[in-house]
Amino acid sequence: MKLLIIDKPAKLDIKYSTIRVDLQKIPLHLLETIMLIGTHQLDSNFITKVNSNDITILLFDKSFKNSSIITPTKGKNSELKLSQYRAVTDKKRALNIAKYIIQSKISYHIKHLKEHNIEVSFNYQHIDQADKLETLLGIEGSFANIYFKHYFSLLPKVLHKSKRTKRPPLDPVNALLSLYYTLFYNITTIKLLSFGFEPSIGFLHKPFRSHNALSSDIVEFIRADINEFVYTLFKNKTVTTEDFTKKNGVFLKYQSRKRLWVKFQLFQNQISPKIDSFIANIRSLL
Repeated sequence: MKLLIIDKPAKLDIKYSTIRVDLQKIPLHLLETIMLIGTHQLDSNFITKVNSNDITILLFDKSFKNSSIITPTKGKNSELKLSQYRAVTDKKRALNIAKYIIQSKISYHIKHLKEHNIEVSFNYQHIDQADKLETLLGIEGSFANIYFKHYFSLLPKVLHKSKRTKRPPLDPVNALLSLYYTLFYNITTIKLLSFGFEPSIGFLHKPFRSHNALSSDIVEFIRADINEFVYTLFKNKTVTTEDFTKKNGVFLKYQSRKRLWVKFQLFQNQISPKIDSFIANIRSLL
């Protein structure tokens, strides 16, 4: 199972190395993360027992605009953090890591479109020749516009406005993209902490307030997978326009969200080893 999602008010308790959620019992050794959405009452006994079993608690408010992570406080891999700090302050090495992220992201997105019989060409020399981060970000932004133009063409226009919108999303497709990007950003943050990284210090994305820049870096590797997951949900009519509400943006209804958690967990289990692999690749570049 590894990821337990609780998206309703529930009585949570731990007894004999088992977490009890109402009448359901789950052995703690099967879990890595407990995701709680909305309002829940957690006492210190529950939190300390969960953390002592190396399980992280991920908290979201009902809107998914705010999140918190309660993670075991054991110090992890100070040598890795030092390597990360040294790499990010070495301008040449930091730029090379950012180039690796951008090149990988673009190649995965081109491959994704090709799977849908859409051919897109890209000159990777532009990345090789970039001499500063701002140039790389401009390349990435230009490609993203091309990619999403093709991506949205795969789905009926009733589902989208043919462009990426966020904060707030303005159509059903963007609502699901934003939701799943947010979930994987937080799941990736937990993974980075477990490896011993400092999630706030990235190479492509830069630290800003509470933003975990390295988490955003890693999510770039899996965005094409998330996009395909969202596409499949709409293609198979697992979700339709009736599953969304429009108020200060377009958002997935609570009952529809609950219905999709099983599919999300299956997808998360499938993509989790990829995230681990990409994190390990970044580690090897430090």
